[in-house]
Amino acid sequence: MVGRLVIAFFLAVLASVIPASIVQTQINLSRLIDLGAPVSPGIGALTTAQDIAFFGPVMAAITAAAFLPAFLAAWLVSRVLPPARVPIHMLAGAASLWTAFELMGFFTPMPTFVAAARTLDGLLALSSTGLIGGAMFAFLTKRHAEHAAART
Repeated sequence: MVGRLVIAFFLAVLASVIPASIVQTQINLSRLIDLGAPVSPGIGALTTAQDIAFFGPVMAAITAAAFLPAFLAAWLVSRVLPPARVPIHMLAGAASLWTAFELMGFFTPMPTFVAAARTLDGLLALSSTGLIGGAMFAFLTKRHAEHAAART
């Protein structure tokens, strides 16, 4: 049972990390284009793939650290409100990423560790990828939650 939870957690992190990496890349490319940099579709696609490969692990660490306490809290809340289990986990995923990006601003030496989170729009876009991971975790752990509810 624990192994399934670990796999569900890993897949939830992955489900947020890939879109977050893509969002981060597209925001940064958009800013470069606004500055007049020539960014062809090929360069954009290559940069996106490279960011998934190289920024993705950094984003995965951020996401895993954010999701762990958030999903624990979501699990506790959803035991009281079982019909709202999926939206509770989705909200936990998004709120945890928002919190992580904000906290990193206080504790990292650079002003913003993840460049796309410098603006409210970027912060909102990156944090919203937590909705995907939260939903994924809620769906993948449904049977575990039902089993736990039956024991109480």
